[in-house]
Amino acid sequence: MGMQPARDNNDGRVWQAHGTAPPISALDADGIGLLRRRLTNALARGTPWHMRFRWKDDAAAAAVLMILCTVNGRVSLMFEERSNRLNSHGGEVCFAGGKADESDRSLEHTAMRETFEEIGLPEESITMVGKLPPAPNKGGTLRVHAFVGVVEQPLDVGALSVNRDEVHRVFTLPLAHFYDPSKRELVAFRKGDIRIPHYGTDKRGLRVWGLTAFLLNEFLSRIGSPENDTAPPSL
Repeated sequence: MGMQPARDNNDGRVWQAHGTAPPISALDADGIGLLRRRLTNALARGTPWHMRFRWKDDAAAAAVLMILCTVNGRVSLMFEERSNRLNSHGGEVCFAGGKADESDRSLEHTAMRETFEEIGLPEESITMVGKLPPAPNKGGTLRVHAFVGVVEQPLDVGALSVNRDEVHRVFTLPLAHFYDPSKRELVAFRKGDIRIPHYGTDKRGLRVWGLTAFLLNEFLSRIGSPENDTAPPSL
């Protein structure tokens, strides 16, 4: 079944509609400001019940980077389709990222370093706008920290230097894709009582699912909530 969060009184359903359209239409000052504000204020509100995981004492640290970019004039999210040659999770959809190294300056640096190693996107081209609470991989051996970054200039995905040993391809989906009910299916997360959407992609049979979908859903929830335009009251 994998790791499940500590329960409290709730109905077991995490997902709710995030609106009918993305809260931003461009990665300009207003759009980036909204992302940074809502992610920061959501984090300040504390960890929601569905992310209060029971961690293994020896869980290692890892980090991923959720990248927003402009492709063909549309705000989009970047994904990787992992190489089928990998021993684990081959052919699956994920965000760029990996385990922290002792030499990393921070977990944010881990996410940046792994992104450069996997797809050649340099640190200086990414503006960091926020992060999510950590979540475990299925076996509970990793504490995965998700960061959110923006590429402010229009991006040509085909020009990226992809590490083919790890990544089969890089692709993007418009942010609006995740607001289309026909593109999602509500399923149980790790066969537990948390329900989240799995999303279709640009490739038949390839889906955003598992921890990647869990983190994606949490991101959409946070940026889609007007409540997060204001900071929580001070205690």
